[in-house]
Amino acid sequence: MLIRLLSLGVVLYLALIPSAQAQEDPRFQITLHFEQSQAPSLPEQVQQALPILWQRIVTQKALPNIPSDIKPMPLLLRVHPQADGSTIVFNPSRVWSLLEKRHIAHIRDIPMFHLQIQLTNRFGSSMQQSEEELLHDAQRQAKVLGMILTDNAPLLAMHIQWLDDIQAQLSVRGQSRLPEFSETRTLDMGDPFAHLQHWVLDILMRARDAYVWSPQTATSHQPNPIDNTHDLKLIVRIEQEAPLSEQVALERALQHDPRVAQLIPVYLNHQNRQYVLTLKQPDDSWISSWFAQRGMTATPNAQGWLIQ
Repeated sequence: MLIRLLSLGVVLYLALIPSAQAQEDPRFQITLHFEQSQAPSLPEQVQQALPILWQRIVTQKALPNIPSDIKPMPLLLRVHPQADGSTIVFNPSRVWSLLEKRHIAHIRDIPMFHLQIQLTNRFGSSMQQSEEELLHDAQRQAKVLGMILTDNAPLLAMHIQWLDDIQAQLSVRGQSRLPEFSETRTLDMGDPFAHLQHWVLDILMRARDAYVWSPQTATSHQPNPIDNTHDLKLIVRIEQEAPLSEQVALERALQHDPRVAQLIPVYLNHQNRQYVLTLKQPDDSWISSWFAQRGMTATPNAQGWLIQ
């Protein structure tokens, strides 16, 4: 169970871990909120975060067809515990590799738009306050939808014209990949403004999905992803009272083992530590003997290993 780091020594130790690059894709960072006393297990948190990631990077058409047998833990890069929850960070290379291998349509480059909304009533007069509210709602939803709205981006302009009390016409133009078009809808059920909000978000999603990735449209700065989705991620909990220096020595020895791809500290103090251990191959049979050589007992459990 994830809980807050408790010692200054641990904080100083974690400072030695390489930090994420500034260019990291924000779509792969999923923040979950919960009370630490009722925190789900790490696998449960990753399972909760994965559908949110799919909403951001998989096209609307492909979303219902995502296979149910995808295991989320191999896609995990790291986790950041917080006072009111945690931030799950997925590994983009592994995610892209999996989506390409499964032939799931997705958007690799973050779509960016300069969104403009013009709303006029049936007499042609501007409805400025409603325009601002629609734009504010779109900006608020952009992160959830996996896109960025900024002035320094291709123009995506929407003009909504009320034709009468229940019908409106929306026209789209600009420099995005979405072709220019117009369509008319009847908005006679419920709140008309809520219908307009949904309409604008629908157009944004269409514009986003126009940036669907394919090998032919891949940009030169994107390297071919490495297919390393067959590695193994484990939760390793060590129950042993030890000073910080001994903890660091043990962790370094484990990190430098040639069978280990990554060791991520999740919770550390002088008595109990928890890590996410990523192995290069789906074989953890050596862990018991590895810890036995260091005078410790390793017991497998449902999530990984308990070390005492």
